[in-house]
Amino acid sequence: MPEEKRRLSNPVQRRLSRAEIEALIVRYREGASIDGLARLYEVHRTTVIHHLNQAGIARRRVVRKLTDESVARAAARYEEGASLAVVASQFGVHQRTLASELRRAGALIRPRRGWHR
Repeated sequence: MPEEKRRLSNPVQRRLSRAEIEALIVRYREGASIDGLARLYEVHRTTVIHHLNQAGIARRRVVRKLTDESVARAAARYEEGASLAVVASQFGVHQRTLASELRRAGALIRPRRGWHR
């Protein structure tokens, strides 16, 4: 029996209505993140950025979540043996954010349990 050819999945393009775009802009101005809006409206983040740009809305700067001092304290906790997840939770950031900050500060990130590098 011949093998069935499979088509690559194409994401469905979702077009936002004028009312949705206006609501998106209001939510952004109220502090919603671009990624959060993309999830809410089920569109790609570049779609959100496009609509903000079209409306002439200045985008917010990405604000660093941790100070140099808090990175040093987090690095000390991590070097004491606490996991990335535990330390990230204590500092109120995502694990990837913490790992990125620790790498920038020169810390080595341990491989996850059961993972081989």
